[in-house]
Amino acid sequence: MKIGTLFTQSIMATLLFCSVSQAGWNEFWDRAHLDYARNKCWPSPFVEQDRASVNNYYAQMTATGIRLQNTLSDHYFDQESGELTRAGMMKIRSILTNVEGRRDIFVMQGFTRQETEARITAVKAGLAEMLGNPEAVAIYVSPDQPTGRAADYIDDIWRRERSSIPAPRLPAFAEQ
Repeated sequence: MKIGTLFTQSIMATLLFCSVSQAGWNEFWDRAHLDYARNKCWPSPFVEQDRASVNNYYAQMTATGIRLQNTLSDHYFDQESGELTRAGMMKIRSILTNVEGRRDIFVMQGFTRQETEARITAVKAGLAEMLGNPEAVAIYVSPDQPTGRAADYIDDIWRRERSSIPAPRLPAFAEQ
């Protein structure tokens, strides 16, 4: 009996310890299967995050470029009255016709708040003249100065350059 009791007790102890040692066994194998599947297709789950970070950077650069392209700067407004010049009206027209899906207009911030408000009012008047509805396009104030110069200045430089070019002439013919 002693051997039977000892045997029974050892089997009970083994079963008891086996049930305790099972803790986390299923979780371990679940994690092992997950890690195997992830390692098998390794770059794919992580490449998407890298691509998204690069695309976000390019999207930000594109938005900044469009904002600068659609900004009406100082030379599109009359210095004294603050009204749009003909070049300003043509710029608004090009924004409305050429830039599909990005038709927001940005007005460069003036030196004073009144100057900025006068510019926004002039742009709304130009939109009302072109579209009939000045609220059809969003207008934002931009503190950034786009690169470029007034068309009159560029035209003057071009005309002076063209007038300073000497007339073409052929070299004298020399007989030998």
